[in-house]
Amino acid sequence: MNITIKQLRAFVNVANAGSFTEAAKRMHVTQSALSLLLRELESELDFRLLDRNSRNTQLSVMGAEFYPLAVKVLDDLDNAVHSTLQLHDRQRGGVRVACTLLYSQALMPEILAMFGQRYPGIDVRMLDMPNEQVLVRVLNDEADFGIAPQRPTPAGMRQERLFQDRIQLICPSTHPLARKKRVTWKQALDYPFISLPLDFTVRLQADLRAWSESLVLEPAHSVSYLTTAIGMVKWGHGLTALPSYSTPLLSSYGVTGIAVQDPVIHRQISIFTKKGRSLSPAAQSLKQFLSDFMADRK
Repeated sequence: MNITIKQLRAFVNVANAGSFTEAAKRMHVTQSALSLLLRELESELDFRLLDRNSRNTQLSVMGAEFYPLAVKVLDDLDNAVHSTLQLHDRQRGGVRVACTLLYSQALMPEILAMFGQRYPGIDVRMLDMPNEQVLVRVLNDEADFGIAPQRPTPAGMRQERLFQDRIQLICPSTHPLARKKRVTWKQALDYPFISLPLDFTVRLQADLRAWSESLVLEPAHSVSYLTTAIGMVKWGHGLTALPSYSTPLLSSYGVTGIAVQDPVIHRQISIFTKKGRSLSPAAQSLKQFLSDFMADRK
């Protein structure tokens, strides 16, 4: 059976109008074209849909049975098309974003508030997690894209630069280094150091050694979460290093961030997407909004 949407629309329009002439006007076709569509439909169904005479056109017994079914098919199709167009036009949709703990707290709430004002029909779900889990969520299709520090791009993924964040030294507000106008890494490493997860520490050590072989990082403590590191600093267990986006979190702990030099170290923050998986219009909108937002902050 090969019934077309145009044939169904022809039938419903004739049934509603009670006239081939009026139905042809509504569909912007000739009466002969409309009659052909009805004959083809009746041929496919193998029963008469309309009883016609010189005065009027009315539904046959079988046509009356078929009419509500045809209307439902057309309504369902129209609703599906309308719903899809809403997705395309970004009037609705859903996005899942995997993001590291720091930027989930210090960056994304502001961005999501502004994005929500522009696209109120798009529902964004934040998945906050340690750095190493972000890419796993994207690869497993649990997130549309991820936001995490730069790293070698895994197979099956794409990495795009989002912005650059400077690494700062974190110390108590009363610490001797907090009173200095210029602080170097050589001075900072004279104090006990609290390191974060292995990938952060390894990269920091590599940056320091690239500047000078004498800059050796030997952590006195190793912790998993940045809030733990900040708490340890507060209570005098040592100093730590965090991206500058951690600054809003520091004041409540009574610690401060220092722009340490020799060397100045930055971290690139990237957007990770899965190869071979296109983003929905809603996800693409948020990704572009993020990029534009960070570009404006340069």
